[in-house]
Amino acid sequence: MKKTLVALATLAAVSAYAQSTVVIDGYFDRGYLATNNNNNVADTTTVASNAGTTTFGIKVRENLGGGLSIGGSVNTDWADIGGATQTSGVANAQGSGFANSQSFVDVTGNFGTVRLGTPNNFTLTNATAVASPAFSTGIGSAYSSAFSIANGINTGTSGYGGTANLAAGSASAAATGARAIRISNTIQYSSPSFSGMSVHVGITPQNNNVTKAALAGVDQAPGNTVGVTEYALRYTNGPIDAMYTSIKYEVGSNGTTQSRFTAATNGTLGATAAAATITTNSSLAASLKSTQNLLGATYQVMPALKLHAGIGTFTSSDDANKGKSTSFGATYTTGAWDILGQMASVDDTASTDGDRKMTGLGVNYNFSKTARAYVRYDSLKYAHNQNFFAGNEVTRTAVGVSKSF
Repeated sequence: MKKTLVALATLAAVSAYAQSTVVIDGYFDRGYLATNNNNNVADTTTVASNAGTTTFGIKVRENLGGGLSIGGSVNTDWADIGGATQTSGVANAQGSGFANSQSFVDVTGNFGTVRLGTPNNFTLTNATAVASPAFSTGIGSAYSSAFSIANGINTGTSGYGGTANLAAGSASAAATGARAIRISNTIQYSSPSFSGMSVHVGITPQNNNVTKAALAGVDQAPGNTVGVTEYALRYTNGPIDAMYTSIKYEVGSNGTTQSRFTAATNGTLGATAAAATITTNSSLAASLKSTQNLLGATYQVMPALKLHAGIGTFTSSDDANKGKSTSFGATYTTGAWDILGQMASVDDTASTDGDRKMTGLGVNYNFSKTARAYVRYDSLKYAHNQNFFAGNEVTRTAVGVSKSF
């Protein structure tokens, strides 16, 4: 249930012409997480968001009459128990600053909805809400920071929110894959539903006018940005919810390198102090193209049981990233209990040949429509078709409580 407040003060002043509303919503999640790794030095126990991302949102909307309205959404995600740190703002802005999640202005009417800003990708919706049970991007998800169903360019790298980067791919390290989360400077259009069918398009303009120049020892073209085009079809009718998404990233002929500033730190407890640096996540080669496709479906077999499935492909123009993915899952609801399970695998057909697979399990006990206790478990295997390496097998177990509003 969302808490809706009728806007006061200046918003009330225009109520004679149109009514404005402000909606405050969000999701709080905290739980105990134990991570066990066959690289034992990587074993951890933490308190964190495990079944979803803790987030706080503010949404505004004004009804202009005739079916036309203008609105906006600003969301902030918190990943750690203490909330977002506001220190070292340059270094942490993308990871923990205000409005670090999706934010946009939209115009909605009989023609559909147009969004301007940094809305979530349609591929994210498909991967987490259609092709899979409701693991979100937490433990057990096939679309988390620890495991994803695609390789190539992505917009889901931690600390680089809103920009495109090349996900690492290796058969000798834990290559987790690429995700489409959101990217800044985006224009989206979503059509109305016609007999259950809707069409969605997203465009992020490419900038390519800056030639490479040396900056602090990093060869980069900081003014250039990756162009993104995304298409989606969704059919929701009766027991069927099916969605096809395709997202394509294109780097210009001058290339680009996404870098971020890391603030200086003081040495503590014998640790060595670190100087401020510019770190680079990955170099995006000039003229590189990367495409990821996903067909997802949910079928309500009976009131208590839903089945989920996803089939995906990914390619790149340099053949460094190509392959396919499959996932199967189910959600069973009985009384206050939800039981979720899924299996996903990635067949890497590039030269790296680093296949990976995961199994995710979850149980919710719903105290109400907005409050629950949960258990989550997943087993992750990276490059399981290659020789053993430390860290290629990980299991995670989480117990926690979440509250939406």
